[in-house]
Amino acid sequence: MNQVEIILGKLKEMLLRLGFKETVITNAYRSEINYVYKNLYCIPICIEKLGFIMEYAGSYEDAAKYWHDDGDAFPLGMGEEAILAGIEHEVRRELMDQ
Repeated sequence: MNQVEIILGKLKEMLLRLGFKETVITNAYRSEINYVYKNLYCIPICIEKLGFIMEYAGSYEDAAKYWHDDGDAFPLGMGEEAILAGIEHEVRRELMDQ
């Protein structure tokens, strides 16, 4: 398992620890795993050359249309600990806005 896969796995574990539930959102074009807490739908991703990003949708309807907004980018060069701490802080901030 490479560094990216390890961090993505830890991000998913963090979401579950925060009380999110894993669900699959399917529409006519594709299926995507989202992590859901109340009306907040999250997808942790890694984009090459940009870094780790949490994508956010504020409703099931937006998530089903894949209208997620990108959170902040956390480059791999920051290190695992900083990435995980930064994204957890951002997710908690998004939860407070719900």
